[in-house]
Amino acid sequence: MKVNRIIVVLLLVCCGIWSACQNRQSGTLNSQVKAVDSRGKEVVLAHVAKRVVVLFPSLVDEVYMLGAENSLVGIPEQVYQLEDTYSFLSKLDQRIAKKELATPTFAGQANNVESIVGLNPDLVLTFNTDQDNISQLEDLGIPVFTFSSQDEKSIFNELIGMGALLGKKARAEEIVQFVSAEIKKMTAPKDQIQKKVYYAWSKGRVLSTSGRGSLIDMAIRLSGAANACPLEMEAPNVGAETIYKWNPDLIILWNSKLEDVYNLKELAALPAVKNKQVFVMSPSFPFDPHTVKFMLFAKQIRHWCFSDYTKQQLDQDMTIAFEKLYGKAGLLQ
Repeated sequence: MKVNRIIVVLLLVCCGIWSACQNRQSGTLNSQVKAVDSRGKEVVLAHVAKRVVVLFPSLVDEVYMLGAENSLVGIPEQVYQLEDTYSFLSKLDQRIAKKELATPTFAGQANNVESIVGLNPDLVLTFNTDQDNISQLEDLGIPVFTFSSQDEKSIFNELIGMGALLGKKARAEEIVQFVSAEIKKMTAPKDQIQKKVYYAWSKGRVLSTSGRGSLIDMAIRLSGAANACPLEMEAPNVGAETIYKWNPDLIILWNSKLEDVYNLKELAALPAVKNKQVFVMSPSFPFDPHTVKFMLFAKQIRHWCFSDYTKQQLDQDMTIAFEKLYGKAGLLQ
C-alpha cells in the first residue's frame, strides 16, 4: 500500500512539474510579438520591445506618433541636426530638447555598429537599403525590423508592424484609419484642369526628379494633380530640354531654395518659372513623405494646384492632423 501511495504522490508531483513547465512555455509563447517587415521577414521578439535604436529620422518620428518614445535608447544624429525636426520633437521629449538620447553614428551619417550594440537594444528600426548594418546586427543576434516606405500600402503595413513590436498596434491602426479617411477626401475637382507637377530633388538637384511609381508620384496623384515626369523610374536625371518638353504647371522643391531654380539660366524661359510657379516644401518636417504624413504632402500640393482648397483650409487640416497623429493639441503653434 505504501508503495502504491508513493507512486501516486510521485505521479502527482511529476504532473505538477509538467503542468508548470507547460504554463511557463505557454506564457513565453503568449508574450511573443511578431511582425513582417519590408523584406517579407517575420521578426519575432520574446516580448514587446523595451530598448529600441532607430537609424533614420523618419522612423523616430513615427515612434513618437505611436506614443512609444519611452522605448527609445538611440537615434540618428540627424534628429539634432535637422532644425525643424529637432524643434518639433523637442516639444514632445525633453531628452530630445537636451540632446540626451544617444546617437550611435559616425559624423551624423554612417552608423556605428559597436555603439549600437553597446546600447543593448532588443530591436533596431531601419530602412531596408541599410544592408550592411542589417546583416551585421542580425549576425550579432539583434532583431532588425526594416522599412521601405515604397507606397501607401507599405507605409501603412510597416507602421502597424512597428506598432505590434512596440506594443502599440491599436494606436498604429487608429492612425492608419485616420489617414486613409483623409486620403479619400482628396478627389480632383471636376471643374478644374489637372495640373502637371515637376518635383525636384533636395539640395538644389533641380535636374533630378521622381518618376512614375515612386513615393513622390503617389503623393502627387493623391493630391489630384499629375506627375509631369512620365518615366517609369525611381529617380531619373534629366536635361533642361526635357523639362521644357514636359512643360510642368508648377515646380516643387524639397530642402532647396527658390533661387536654385530661378538662378538657372537654362530654365529661365520655362512657363512655370516665368509665372513664378515654383514652391518649396518648407519647413519639410510636417510633410515627410516617408511617413504617413505623405497625406499632408499631398494636401500641400493640392493647395498649390487647386484654388478651391484654400490656405485657411490647409492650415485647419494640418492642425487637426497633427493632433490626431501625435495625440496632442497646439503642436503647430
